[in-house]
Amino acid sequence: MNISDIPYNMKFTFGPNLREVPISKIQMLSGMIYIRERLNEFGEREQGKWYGLLGSYLRIVGELEESEKHLKTAINICQNTDNKHGVFANRIRLAHTYQWWTKFDLSNKMFTDLLETAESDSNYSDFLDFVYEHYGKNLFDQAEFKGALEYFKKALELRLGKDDKELILSSESAVEACEYRIENNY
Repeated sequence: MNISDIPYNMKFTFGPNLREVPISKIQMLSGMIYIRERLNEFGEREQGKWYGLLGSYLRIVGELEESEKHLKTAINICQNTDNKHGVFANRIRLAHTYQWWTKFDLSNKMFTDLLETAESDSNYSDFLDFVYEHYGKNLFDQAEFKGALEYFKKALELRLGKDDKELILSSESAVEACEYRIENNY
């Protein structure tokens, strides 16, 4: 199953605080129920993928405790199936959940560890733009706009090289939001 197979609108946009906002919260909630009802149809490795996506969607709708639970399950499944990239991706998602929860002691530590790994281990270099972007958002939520801007610019530079228009737009919007806050002394 792919996200496009879900018969509900799982899309989101970004608000002025750089957080995802569902196009339709009701549709997203219905889509999560749809996924949960099908989890047993998947093999263990595929379950790891879907628990991770559920954790992200739960964060987006504000269910942070459930998000943490699902992301930890995804990480455990990925570890059990030797899916190192799945573990890494879900650790980014979990750090992002802690950020939204304002558990910055946890999110800061996780993002620092993720950043060190992505910068030093070529097995994770494909994740570097995501780590930069999300670490920047973590700093943004702590009103550390100059530091956030530095990471958003690094993410943008990498994303320009990937030529992914959606990711480029996300980074450009983040840079713009940071620059606005810096210029207006937020």
